[in-house]
Amino acid sequence: MTPYAAIVLGATGNVGGDIVRRLIGSPHCRSITVVTRRPTHAFADAKVTEVVVNMDRLEQELATRVSGVDIALAAFGVGKGTATMPDDEVRTIEIGYPLAFCRAAKAAGARVAGVMTAVGASPDSRMKYVRVIGEKERAAESVGFEFLGLYRPAVILGNSNTPGALETLLPLVHWAMPAKYHSVHKHDIARAMVAQSEQALDALQRASGPQPPAVKRLEYREMMAFA
Repeated sequence: MTPYAAIVLGATGNVGGDIVRRLIGSPHCRSITVVTRRPTHAFADAKVTEVVVNMDRLEQELATRVSGVDIALAAFGVGKGTATMPDDEVRTIEIGYPLAFCRAAKAAGARVAGVMTAVGASPDSRMKYVRVIGEKERAAESVGFEFLGLYRPAVILGNSNTPGALETLLPLVHWAMPAKYHSVHKHDIARAMVAQSEQALDALQRASGPQPPAVKRLEYREMMAFA
């Protein structure tokens, strides 16, 4: 495939960091822009450039500093502590910032995007977190990428926010659970987000001209297909 440029939101998180490392290792990825609120110097590789932004002005600041993007990947959210945070703060982090990132990436040329959400996401849910994540998906869809992947893990293994006891217990009871609720390792989520995005971009590059927006929701089985 034609070499591509990627931009990542959430690179200092559990899944986001693994996404960047996989992009560094991909022979198809020529450059990676890491969007962060403060300097991290976490990735010592010539492919990686950090862009430090004021998160409340993310879209405006990226507009003047980023161009030539092909793939945008966001693994960004509240993480631990959702229940104790004010609703408006949760919505800003889970919806506002990812939406601003997606808009900026689209304006910078991105044709493909991947956004990590959560299993069961629905804007009509009575459960606050599930409803907010559903609204996050709807916001990402509104941007109109030619391909949008929505990655919906249940419990994430290898995650600093996941209790150790669950790491051991959950795989033992998978047999009794619907597949979409199976726990999935952060490495498998990152692998799926990078591999699916590369496949989608390759297909778009082979097609003639821009394509109408397409959305794919990937739960446990779809993500593990890339393992």
